[in-house]
Amino acid sequence: MVKSTVIGAVAAVLATLCPPGQSVHYGGTLTLAGSADIDHLDTASGYYGPTFVLERAYSRQLVTAPASRDVSQASAIVADIAAEVPTQANGGVSKDGKTYTFHIKPGVDWDAPSGRRQVTAQDEVLGIKRLCNPAVGAGALQYFTDTIVGMKAFCDGFAKVTPDIPSIARYIQGNTIAGVRAVNDRTVVFQLVQAIPDFLDIMALTFASPAPREYLKYLPDSADFRQHVISDGPYRITGYTANKEITLGRNPAWNPRTDQVRKAYVDGIHVEEGLNQQQTFDAITGGAADSQWDVPPPSAQLGALAAAHDPRLEVMDVGLLEPYVAINIISPNNNGATSNVLVRQALEYAVNKADEINVIGGPNIAQTTCQILAPSSGAYQPFCLYPSTNDQGDPDKAKQLLAQAGYPNGLTLKMIHGDAGTQPAVAKSLQTALARAGITLQLTQVPRSDFYPKYMSNADYARQGAWDIAAVNWRPDWLGDNARTYLSPLLDGSGYTANSPTFGNDYGFYNSSVTNGLLQQAFSSPDRTTANNLFHQAEVQALTDAAVIPMGHQFAVYLHTTALHNANWYPNGVIDPTNVWLDPKH
Repeated sequence: MVKSTVIGAVAAVLATLCPPGQSVHYGGTLTLAGSADIDHLDTASGYYGPTFVLERAYSRQLVTAPASRDVSQASAIVADIAAEVPTQANGGVSKDGKTYTFHIKPGVDWDAPSGRRQVTAQDEVLGIKRLCNPAVGAGALQYFTDTIVGMKAFCDGFAKVTPDIPSIARYIQGNTIAGVRAVNDRTVVFQLVQAIPDFLDIMALTFASPAPREYLKYLPDSADFRQHVISDGPYRITGYTANKEITLGRNPAWNPRTDQVRKAYVDGIHVEEGLNQQQTFDAITGGAADSQWDVPPPSAQLGALAAAHDPRLEVMDVGLLEPYVAINIISPNNNGATSNVLVRQALEYAVNKADEINVIGGPNIAQTTCQILAPSSGAYQPFCLYPSTNDQGDPDKAKQLLAQAGYPNGLTLKMIHGDAGTQPAVAKSLQTALARAGITLQLTQVPRSDFYPKYMSNADYARQGAWDIAAVNWRPDWLGDNARTYLSPLLDGSGYTANSPTFGNDYGFYNSSVTNGLLQQAFSSPDRTTANNLFHQAEVQALTDAAVIPMGHQFAVYLHTTALHNANWYPNGVIDPTNVWLDPKH
């Protein structure tokens, strides 16, 4: 009875939601196939492309970015659970740009255990407070601590709290964030440290999702939490088995009339995990799955599909920095070799970027790069500090720098990598390239599902020297003027100490007062031009310090069957599962 009501409501508004000139179909189950699990189901900490796919289905934010193939449209923030996007014209933004007021729509409900319940301003305040919980905090916490009045002080205090359920609940209930206030049940106000031009982009992230009060009963993102996720989106999690499968069905508390972004054509979503790259490809091309979950096609097939412009392969320019090499600056190995800028600069010259591009699928999929920022970023200015012929590296220059650093006979480094996708091949390519410069690379393979959440996000492994370098990737959190989304998470170490439990996405703890200062100036700049020039200076400084090794800007790729339609992939570079539909007989 409930399901019929929900489908009827969807049908009632379908005419206003369907893409013009297209015949759509609702119903069926969207099947995604892939290798690894999500990093987190808790929106406070989820920070992984496949996780964003599911979060789009079961969570909502005050504002969001629409799914569109048009970059300008996908960059235009729209209202989600807020009644409207706050502006100075409608009174939602103060004249000085430092106060944002959001009014929550009536009828946006939680699928709570006790029954459907209105999402409130207090829920939004709770969602923001949970971001810096000491158990599993947000991956890009600095977006919020840099912008919201009192957020850093609140988080500094939270960091001292014992990471257990009662201690976390007491701190949240007994402390406030000066700049986040629920005026009434449906009005929440944010006070900023200064006018922030991209604050709405930050608030569109799933980190900024409201949280129901029931979440205080669970340790954030614990195994118990993952069995009790509460939805305010069109789908709810109906089953979760770690590293095996995730299922979602329609959420009976979702009212499509309150949601102009998620169309919810399919009845359910099924994620099948545990497949390798070839098995995933075979499942999709054989019709057993509708699209990929987390791993792209194998490199040989990927290159062929891209060259043939196969309509089943979505190729998307979202400014993806992949691969790049994170360098563990605090590793104790080799008497702290990687803390020496000359060693890190030697690594910049030693890598063979051209070979890495071939390994991941060839020039139809990626282009070599000297930079962190992609050409699509508003702050991009081309430069190259470590040039080489045909981007194949300069092992002689690398040897020279190693000798100057005190390693005339080379050295041995450790690299950790995942066991799926292109990670093993990328690691082998790096091992071969570095050997030319006298650097022996010891490879350690770990499960893909553990690579980021267990190893890269846990600062203990960096401090212990479990790894010296790692090939990772980065997808910007929004489009256009988005230098903050690259440089703040990857390079700003000011929010951490050498003893922090995590360094966020600054995996190797690069922490330069010069770079941090330039970034802070950029964050506080009143206009985009000044900010983008400062972002460029920060990028140059970080690469002079050889903080990371950019190797390629890759197109995001997504393989699906011909039975899947409307695979719009902005804003997060993967398809929006709430906007696809399947052939009627599929």
